[in-house]
Amino acid sequence: MTFPVMLTFDLDAESGALAQDPMNANRPGVLSVGQYGPKVGVHRILKLLDEEAIPATFFIPGWVVDKYPAAVEAVANAGHEIAHHGYTHQPPATFASRDEEEAGLAQGIASIVRQTGQRPLGYRSPSWDFSPHTLSLLEQYGFLYSSNLMDDDAPYTHSIAGRATRLVELPIQWMNDDAPFFMFRPPNPRPIQPASHPFEIWTEELQILHREGKVFVLTMHPQIIGRPSRAQMLKRFIAFARSLGNVEFRRCHEVAADYLAQTA
Repeated sequence: MTFPVMLTFDLDAESGALAQDPMNANRPGVLSVGQYGPKVGVHRILKLLDEEAIPATFFIPGWVVDKYPAAVEAVANAGHEIAHHGYTHQPPATFASRDEEEAGLAQGIASIVRQTGQRPLGYRSPSWDFSPHTLSLLEQYGFLYSSNLMDDDAPYTHSIAGRATRLVELPIQWMNDDAPFFMFRPPNPRPIQPASHPFEIWTEELQILHREGKVFVLTMHPQIIGRPSRAQMLKRFIAFARSLGNVEFRRCHEVAADYLAQTA
């Protein structure tokens, strides 16, 4: 069997800044950080993925789908998976009720269907944060997988109130995310790291998971990883992954479906 590596991209644009503080709508400089993603970063990433012949998964808020249809169309036309990332970038745990959370979930689905003609199979919560209702809503709306939790490094299926489901979890981890290394957000910014730091951490983690026969999910953001030097680092990471042998870059929905088939 091959070892699956999933390159995933959260195309947030400025939705994250707006969810953090609605007053950011009046701060063009703050918004421009996220706008780099759909305007420049995603196209540099799509070019790299095309050169490397790699399929990927893009988690996109419905608000971003509606505002940047050309960027989303470019992702879809390149054959990449488009998955759900909320409608706005509001974490589910902050909704006032189940009905409010459901409305946002349904709105995000509608935006993706309207743009691509296909329902999303996967869901990644804004900020990887669930409410007590999120899992049951994902099951209700027929999602195949979630990619949100950090309690394992291999796929598994969720249980809801002790009842087994067919909803697959593809676990993530903060160390396998570009934001902790590169995100710079005044007034309390973390130091920006050189690209060599995440490269070292990601490749070390990848080697062990490859040896153990688990899976590897890498979470990135076009506004961050799409910078020129960081995209070059991602290219180096891809070459390193391939050097391990028996590695296959796959879309998340393919890995989730295979896991269900193997455990049926």
